Amino acid sequence: MATYTISSQPFYDNINQCYKNIVIIDREPTGPLAQIVKSLHTPRLSPFDYPSPCCPVDRCIKAIYKINNTSELMSPNDIPSLFGFLTQNGYTINTALTTMMNESQVKMTNKLICFINL
Repeated sequence: MATYTISSQPFYDNINQCYKNIVIIDREPTGPLAQIVKSLHTPRLSPFDYPSPCCPVDRCIKAIYKINNTSELMSPNDIPSLFGFLTQNGYTINTALTTMMNESQVKMTNKLICFINL
């Protein structure tokens, strides 16, 4: 059984020249979810956003795109449709693990949405 992390992170949209939050997954998924996940190179959020040896920044992420429009990035407002897609396609939202991490003192860099299993 594979476990994936779905989270949200800020993203600078060069086309519309605005900041927005997008939904990402920790790595390339298997199954139907792979159809709406694409690699995306993220621009720096600020001119002061430089990677350091202590905290390297990965500029390539796995972004989740909208289910009915795979040319548009998914935002946190689209989470209900994502959850419907996941449950209809055999994924399980791991509420126990998600709750444990949300209540933990250890926090991830990005805002955790949930853990899923396939």
